Amino acid sequence: MIHLLDELTLDASDVKQVLALLDEELLPGRAEPVPHLLNRWVSPPVVVPGVSTTLWLLWQVPDPPAYYRMRGNPGSTPAVWPKLDRLCRQRQRHILTDAEAVLPLPGEFDHAG
Repeated sequence: MIHLLDELTLDASDVKQVLALLDEELLPGRAEPVPHLLNRWVSPPVVVPGVSTTLWLLWQVPDPPAYYRMRGNPGSTPAVWPKLDRLCRQRQRHILTDAEAVLPLPGEFDHAG
């Protein structure tokens, strides 16, 4: 199992607009069900004047080949991301797997699957 953790830094006043863009433009009608959105959180849990809010989005894909198929598909980058980027001060993606998983070496699986 591969998890993608998106870290979006933005003004607290923009959180609702970002969530609306996700709900209205990214999640419905996806050609592929990958990745699957598992959860979303904000930090800090209160508005702190002068402090950015971080929105965390946790996605899941079944395995490394599915991740690389998603990355290799030009249609897997929806047009909503540039809209989200205009609202974010920073956006970063962390790609995670179980710490005890055996990590495949390059060439040990077929990216095209």
